[in-house]
Amino acid sequence: MCPISDLPELANEIGLQAMCNHPNVVNLKEAFTTRTEVCIVLELVDGGCLTDILGPSIFFPEPCIARICFNILAALYFMHSQHQIHRDIKSDNVLVGRTGEVKLADFGFAIALTQEDSKRTSVVGTPYWMAPELIRGDV
Repeated sequence: MCPISDLPELANEIGLQAMCNHPNVVNLKEAFTTRTEVCIVLELVDGGCLTDILGPSIFFPEPCIARICFNILAALYFMHSQHQIHRDIKSDNVLVGRTGEVKLADFGFAIALTQEDSKRTSVVGTPYWMAPELIRGDV
């Protein structure tokens, strides 16, 4: 839940996530407002985020890494085919279910491209996860 004053910023996120019906994207179940709050109901992915699963002392076999990469790339391929860009890919935004499903989440920085605006020049995302040339504005 978020304050109702955040609705203008959340509208894009809610709209884009509602249009992403794909097995590797967290499903938006419902979004509604009360007098004071915006409520966003998402599919439960009960294993948590990838960040919580990874660690220096945790052995992560290569086939598991390949499966996660494949599923995230499938989600991104779908989004790009819909002319959408996520713009904040990181392990915090990758959810893993207890039965192995992998889903992309958090559409806060996502945008849709249009005929008139077919590329983006703004740089957004989490700086620690961005390429240095993007942060410097070299591209």
